[in-house]
Amino acid sequence: MVFKSIERIKVALPEITDIIMFYNNGIIFQTTFKQEINIPKLGEHMAESLNQLRKVYEICNFESKDYIKLIFETEDISVIILKLGEDSNIALFFKNEDSKELKIRSIQRYLTKIEELIDMDAKELILQDIISEENEIKELKKTLDLKKKELENIKVDFEKNLNIESKDDLKISYDKACESLEKECNHLDQEITNRKKRIDILKNKIEEQP
Repeated sequence: MVFKSIERIKVALPEITDIIMFYNNGIIFQTTFKQEINIPKLGEHMAESLNQLRKVYEICNFESKDYIKLIFETEDISVIILKLGEDSNIALFFKNEDSKELKIRSIQRYLTKIEELIDMDAKELILQDIISEENEIKELKKTLDLKKKELENIKVDFEKNLNIESKDDLKISYDKACESLEKECNHLDQEITNRKKRIDILKNKIEEQP
């Protein structure tokens, strides 16, 4: 999932030099790092760092729940890794040029703001999904209306031609056409119902957001 906050965070927190968004399998799907570095290898190592810590928990017999954040601090560079979604993460790189080191306490001041920006984009993405589903429903309803009109026209046409000699053949052709259109209408009705259910689920997700 790609968030607009990759830019918002950099604007709000100029101390951040680079950002990586990556999946648990190590694939980086957005980053501010340039192509000069080995980005695939970078993603691989970022994911492995999380896997190694999970193994530490297992060895220590600690309850292995999903991590929330990981902070790694050195004299010049500090890194915060935050969990985004079920399978995605964000890593923020801080470079301290004004003093000797960037203290953990200083980093902690940024965490709430960063998480708020990420949550804001998560809600926006859900809203975009809702809008997309609503647009799809509109198109499905248009198609459904056309199919119903087509079905009605076939019925009218059949009534007009009842007096012809080949009405038995016409009846067979009519039944096949009607059956096909009715199946399409039922399928469209079911798809509309399914998308309405998805919208309800998405709305519940927004309500669950802090």
